[in-house]
Amino acid sequence: MDPVQFRIIWDVLFEAIAALIVLSFLVERALALVVEHRFFVAKFNKKGIKEVLALIVSYLVVRGIEFDVFAIVFKQDEISRWGIFMTSAVVAGGSKASVKLFHDLLGVKSQAQKAADEVKQ
Repeated sequence: MDPVQFRIIWDVLFEAIAALIVLSFLVERALALVVEHRFFVAKFNKKGIKEVLALIVSYLVVRGIEFDVFAIVFKQDEISRWGIFMTSAVVAGGSKASVKLFHDLLGVKSQAQKAADEVKQ
């Protein structure tokens, strides 16, 4: 692609960002059933498992729906493995951000998470 011809189509960019946000929230809420369970909180609360699990689930979802945000925004002819992986990482990162929003800003936590937080204090 000639660099002079590069341009961003803003409505496509905003639609792609909206899709990323929606996917992030869906993945976060689906994973909440597992990661907010008493057993999971007790066993894996500080071991970095949530992030890896979010990346794996995000990859499976993004690959399943063939959603490569980089191919969409940068007008590629085909999706790529790298684009799928990077999109998955963005969705997983957004999932972590939404957890932070729910827990820290809004104060929404499961009973198991509240109990684990009380034990820490």
